[in-house]
Amino acid sequence: MRSVFDEVIVPCAQRFKPDIILVSAGYDGHVLDPLGDLQFTTGTYYKLASNIKQLAKDLCGGRCVFFLEGGYNLDSLANSVAESFRALLGEKSSASEFDNPAILAAEPSAKVIKKAIRSVKSIHSL
Repeated sequence: MRSVFDEVIVPCAQRFKPDIILVSAGYDGHVLDPLGDLQFTTGTYYKLASNIKQLAKDLCGGRCVFFLEGGYNLDSLANSVAESFRALLGEKSSASEFDNPAILAAEPSAKVIKKAIRSVKSIHSL
């Protein structure tokens, strides 16, 4: 996740030079969500919000707005939104209280991830 953020999101945002960052904060990527098929945890959402907060600070004076979108497992939604707020407020994460690695499926190989990142960077001339 971090490499995608650093190698794709940050360069795209730097090129665009936003006045404000608007985040469509969908939480259906959580591993426990019945609609999404991703491996996000509450800790993932904390890290994403922290990274976006820093990106907004670096690029547009900290101006950033999160809009709540999806999330259909009420427990994971509540915990993930709370983690996002903790990150935005500069508070310590409590995600370890909610994250259980046993619920995660096997991660895609680093080789597959790197190939996808290279492809996206090529398409967008990054």
